[in-house]
Amino acid sequence: MLTAKRSCLLLAALILLCLLPGSARANAPAPDPYWKTIILSDTSEVASIAVYVDGPEGIFRLLETFESEHTKDQTIHFERPRDAARFYIEVTLADGTIQSSQPVDGSEKRQTLRYDVQANTLKKVITNQLGWLFFPLIMFILFLPLAFTIAVEVIVAVCYQFNRLGNVLLINLVTNLLMNCLLFYLRSMMKGQSTLWVTVLLEIVVVVVEYLFYTKKYPDYTKGKRLSYTLVANAISWGLFELVMKFFGI
Repeated sequence: MLTAKRSCLLLAALILLCLLPGSARANAPAPDPYWKTIILSDTSEVASIAVYVDGPEGIFRLLETFESEHTKDQTIHFERPRDAARFYIEVTLADGTIQSSQPVDGSEKRQTLRYDVQANTLKKVITNQLGWLFFPLIMFILFLPLAFTIAVEVIVAVCYQFNRLGNVLLINLVTNLLMNCLLFYLRSMMKGQSTLWVTVLLEIVVVVVEYLFYTKKYPDYTKGKRLSYTLVANAISWGLFELVMKFFGI
């Protein structure tokens, strides 16, 4: 019965590893967007907003116009052309009044600014003031895959009849957290580039580290059993996590 369980787990691991080409396509290099977000203080009197950007000659040109239905959530998003260094917005109010903001620097990627309709001022949002909003997101990015991985690998360990399951928990707390922290940092540094090869390389390192750890903690088990468990557990946890993320569109 144990052999049948291991065979099923190995088959599942092989099937999930076949998802690698699909994951590679999903992680293919994409254009590096220069997204801008403008938060409006009030849109009750706003009829439309026109975004102007400068060109190579420094002359501003109309980039995009947002009608009132696009600004009702008090936020607009647009992508700045790579050759534009500055931009400003022209706001048309409901009574026909037109007011233009001062030009602002737009060299930062994914920049967020706040426009005060009454004062007609366009200012950069201070990131430090909003930093606390990103803390739950970072925790989610780090601890969701950790909890998922531990749950899956503990179940696989039970199927392999591993005792002292706390060892599985302990090593994953180290390897999974370190790997996710590195991935989070590298992906932020490699925007617009594929990070699949980095993920694969880190997964290989994790397998080696965990195998060495299990060799020390489970000396009575055969090398084949320890290696098989390490490969199968990591393949299944990685593959299932990819499937779940794709299913929820994350």
